[in-house]
Amino acid sequence: MAVPALAFASSGHISPIFPIALGVAGVILFIVGFVKYRKFRLLADTPRVPIRSVAMGLSHVAGTSVGGQPLTSPLTQVPCYYFEVTVEKKVKKDNQETWERTHHEKAEVPFYIQDETGTILVNPQNAEYNLPQAFWGELRPPMMLSLGSAPRKVDQSLGVPPPTDDHLRAYLNGSFNQMRAAVQASGKPGAGVLDKGLAVAQKMQMMGVSIGAGGISMDFGNHAYRFTEFVLPAGRATNVLGTCAENPSASGDDDRNLIKRGENEKTFLISTKSEEKLEGSMKLQAFVMIFLGAALILGGAAVGLYSAHML
Repeated sequence: MAVPALAFASSGHISPIFPIALGVAGVILFIVGFVKYRKFRLLADTPRVPIRSVAMGLSHVAGTSVGGQPLTSPLTQVPCYYFEVTVEKKVKKDNQETWERTHHEKAEVPFYIQDETGTILVNPQNAEYNLPQAFWGELRPPMMLSLGSAPRKVDQSLGVPPPTDDHLRAYLNGSFNQMRAAVQASGKPGAGVLDKGLAVAQKMQMMGVSIGAGGISMDFGNHAYRFTEFVLPAGRATNVLGTCAENPSASGDDDRNLIKRGENEKTFLISTKSEEKLEGSMKLQAFVMIFLGAALILGGAAVGLYSAHML
């Protein structure tokens, strides 16, 4: 196992930066773990109530996500109230292949939670989502297509097939459509020339030529891309833990309240997982973070004492 270069000084002794870095990382992970554990305890200790019985303050409700104006998720193309997409590109660094994030996109809209007793609006701004992965898959460069299909997995409960190569390439190409629309609408001198240049770059991207912030790389599609998408589908059983407050835009007596992130209690969770699975995953994450944080703190202290010849 390789040891980071900063761990040792030129004389071969352990650098003091190394144990300090371990300790700081451990403290951060330890604190994050306790924050996660507190959220787990709030979820476990806040009883779920029927929507018609929701009182002001921290509330836990569950039902079906309905209403509003759903979005369409970019990759799986399902109606949803939230999506998050991450794109990574495989690159070589220091003679090793690694995945480098090149694109991240997310969007959300308000929706309602409905149970057998009524409905309540959810304003998802600043919510923490705990959702199963809707899609994961790779897009291989044209020269690697002979090796077979790239690995792809879609959440079967969505009832949709995985995105095709053409769809994934079109998503990568989407930024050019936005830039060209902005250039065409500007009406500035030289906009036509710039638009033609973008059109050429767009066609090259569709053919697999890598184009990035550093310019055009003439590797003719020598990069693989990895896509990940999370969605909150419309019409899905959903758990919400947040603060019930007065709805400033109520349309009637049945729409007087909403659930949002509170001003005092910041915990605001939205999940399509069952209550049992949600609590289990949060508890596991909290304990893993706390354990690893404590291990890093002790490890940093031990390395520091050893380097000081006190151990």
